Amino acid sequence: MPEIFSTRLRGLQSTARELPDTPVEVRGQVPSWMLGGSLLLNGPALWDLPHGSYAHWFDGLAMLHRVRLAPGEVGGASASYRSRYLQTDDLRESLAARKPARAAFGTADPAGFFTRMRHLRHPNVTDNGAVVMARIGSQWVAQTETPLLTSFDPDTLATTGRIVYDDREVIHVMSAHGMTDAQGTYWNVGLELGPKCTYKLFKIVAGSRTREVVARWSVRQAGYLHAFAMTPTHAIVWQPAMRLNALKLAFSGKGFIDSFAWKGEAGSRIDAISLTDGSVRSWAVPAMTGFHAVQAWDEPSPDGRAPATLVLDLCTTDGPEIFAALRMERLRAGQPVGVQHRVQRYRLEPGRSDAQPLPLVDAASVELPSVHGAYWGKKQSRHAWFAGFDPEGQAPMFDRTVKLDLDGGRIAGTWQREAAVQMEPLFVDRPGSTAEDDGVLLVPTLAEGDAGTVVGVIDPVSMRCLATLHLPQVVPFGFHAAWKPAWMPG
Repeated sequence: MPEIFSTRLRGLQSTARELPDTPVEVRGQVPSWMLGGSLLLNGPALWDLPHGSYAHWFDGLAMLHRVRLAPGEVGGASASYRSRYLQTDDLRESLAARKPARAAFGTADPAGFFTRMRHLRHPNVTDNGAVVMARIGSQWVAQTETPLLTSFDPDTLATTGRIVYDDREVIHVMSAHGMTDAQGTYWNVGLELGPKCTYKLFKIVAGSRTREVVARWSVRQAGYLHAFAMTPTHAIVWQPAMRLNALKLAFSGKGFIDSFAWKGEAGSRIDAISLTDGSVRSWAVPAMTGFHAVQAWDEPSPDGRAPATLVLDLCTTDGPEIFAALRMERLRAGQPVGVQHRVQRYRLEPGRSDAQPLPLVDAASVELPSVHGAYWGKKQSRHAWFAGFDPEGQAPMFDRTVKLDLDGGRIAGTWQREAAVQMEPLFVDRPGSTAEDDGVLLVPTLAEGDAGTVVGVIDPVSMRCLATLHLPQVVPFGFHAAWKPAWMPG
């Protein structure tokens, strides 16, 4: 590992511990409306076991982290930190075996061929929910790209059990980004694999364990599914040109992503599913790969009588290289990711079967987007906030927090610590706010010389740092965070 990157890349090491409530040093001024709330972080934390290691950043065993803010002395803020491993079957089996016990995103299945064949109809997939946290009503769940959801207490971080569905739906692969609407209903998209792959848009209402399927549609080869987007009227699913070979996934024993192949000549597709009647419309688009939507919205026709145009802003790359770029060997060596990311706008017009992307800000290579919660899934935001890559291509991983003016096509602001890795900026809305930049960004960072992770509290208007939270240990680099306000039940 290059010496210059030796300390900022500690977030890729398997050194995190489970800590009870531990004081956090607060420097600067935390807005008073945040007090009583908690920042929740989720992500891989344990990649290395005595007799084997995980090969990909996405594969490490999950740890949950909570930073709780409270009133401090003389009108300031205090904070505490705690961490717990998500107690999954995968964790227990892997600790017992002292090596990875189940297949993962980029790690091969350790089970032998005949063992895998015995479980062919009901494969022993991972329940390592190291990607996203969402809610079914007031119940918090951690999730990955399989249909297995694990619930946890957002205050103690104790694992409270596997969600057991009371339906007969067959879903083998699921978006890691389930979404919770204002009524507490959980929405997601899953895939049933077979000679044809069937997408299923479903919802689970608060208090239920039934996956109510709103729509089904089949394709010959499904694209890589990580997330989806919603507008007030539609769910939007993009099918990247990374196409799944379902037979290879079933029989090869390789890591999940190794069963995909780039089919650039076939292009990509975007599907829009009506939330009212489940009807599906599709648009052909140029070949791309995309993990995350920035936002999506309905754009009414000029006369208000014709169907609305659906608009999707999506973080994309032009090929499959990003999947190999995030393997642990490369990241730990300090190699730059080296893959250009761009934000593109797709206008999905009624009566058309294709759409051409419009690049929005050419100068920015960004991912892990965030917008104000009152805008996400509801209406257009002019600005969005991202984790950004070094434009010179020298720094490993993300090294800045970037504000983009999507309509103006420009970088509207940047916050950057010196020689640091800066992860997803979580937009936390000020309660009752409606302006798209009314709130704060919470940004986990790790710089050369930091004793532990430093969370920046950033003003999204000026991109000025209001405060920093100095955690008692290095939080391993994860992907996504959530905010639990003081009023929300746990």
